[in-house]
Amino acid sequence: RKESSAASDVYKRQSYALAAPTGRAAKRMEEATGSQAKTIHRLLEYTFTGKYMEFLRDDKNPLDQEMIIIDEMSMVDVILLSDLMKALKDDSRVIFLGDVNQIPSVGPGNVLKDLINSRSADVIMLDKIYRQKDESQIVENAHRIKIGAFPVLNKKDSDFFMINSDNEKET
Repeated sequence: RKESSAASDVYKRQSYALAAPTGRAAKRMEEATGSQAKTIHRLLEYTFTGKYMEFLRDDKNPLDQEMIIIDEMSMVDVILLSDLMKALKDDSRVIFLGDVNQIPSVGPGNVLKDLINSRSADVIMLDKIYRQKDESQIVENAHRIKIGAFPVLNKKDSDFFMINSDNEKET
């Protein structure tokens, strides 16, 4: 696929930054790519003035990179996204990675899901699960739950099971 190779070469020549909403997600991103990754707050150069929090990167002092890649987008709220977007140069590219079925933001909004539903951006959906084997009951039940069906529980030799307990400390 010549087009993919050419597109890949273009991206390799661009300056980019990798970021995620949490330190743990940024560390996983760094381990997976071999490139430096930061939290979004560190990328935007978070500082505390003594009275309130502010970012040094904004519309008056935008990020230098031509492309920003944000992972775990489901955890980003509208306020952080607004600050991030203000810090982009007009010709910057931004790539959001995430799963709408993962942990949502603790702040306001459901940014990733709303962005996808708005159809205002190109979206690529992955439909293959790589963390479990194809025959995994976890995979089957994940798909069942997504469509609103009840999961299959306690099937013999399964990797997905439910333990009943009257006391949460016992589990």
